[in-house]
Amino acid sequence: MEELPNIPDSPQIDKGGKLWKTLLLTFLGTTMSILLTFGTSQWLALKKQKEERQLTALMVMGSIEKFAQDLEQNADDLAWHDTLATYLLNIPIDSLDSPQYDSIGKYLSLVLAFNTLSHDRSAESIFSNSIETWKNLGNFSFIENVGHCFAHINLIEERYAKFFTDENDEIENRIRMNPEAYPGRTLASKFMHDAQFRKYLSRIHGQMSQCRYCVAFIRQENAVNMRLMNVQEKDVKDFIDKNAQGIKADEVVQTDFYTPHINPDSLPAMEEWLKK
Repeated sequence: MEELPNIPDSPQIDKGGKLWKTLLLTFLGTTMSILLTFGTSQWLALKKQKEERQLTALMVMGSIEKFAQDLEQNADDLAWHDTLATYLLNIPIDSLDSPQYDSIGKYLSLVLAFNTLSHDRSAESIFSNSIETWKNLGNFSFIENVGHCFAHINLIEERYAKFFTDENDEIENRIRMNPEAYPGRTLASKFMHDAQFRKYLSRIHGQMSQCRYCVAFIRQENAVNMRLMNVQEKDVKDFIDKNAQGIKADEVVQTDFYTPHINPDSLPAMEEWLKK
């Protein structure tokens, strides 16, 4: 009797286990892919926001430092004006109409040719427009201190313009519009005879010292901004270097802002000094 061949076992009927497993793995894979995509997008968005805030902060602090630089340059220029004013005020009043002083008119034009002072308001505007974002991040100290900086900058500009433009124009217009009311053979002599004008020239020295004080004050406030944003002074200077020409590599901290008035006896002849 022949042996029957081995009959393979009947295949187990798949009751759906593999199907559900496949579906579950597919679902998990899709979910993980969505989460990764969403998470990556969120991370990139947050990273971009952080970079934008950092850029805005650098723009703000760079604008403040640039104003300090301009004010410092103006203070340096005022030292020259102060010296020339000292020369003019040292001319004896009873000698002003002497022919030897007929040329002082050109020196008056020089001593009154002051630089203007104004800051770029674009960074201030950008910061103001994004202030709600800063509030949402809880950067209240930074908001407050930056606000103080720009408030002081605007006040410094107003006071600077008041002295070097408004007061200057008021005196000049008063004498030019009615020259016969003032003693002096020439218009320059009339200016130098005027007590208010002479006092104005003598005040240039104090304005120079005030400018130097304001430079130190603004930089001190900006240093607080840098600490609040964990930004180094070098970062701010590098930012200015990239966006504007010229910044002094090493800033010297100055604590003595007032200097004695110039002693006229220590000065060389005015013509010699002007040639330098």
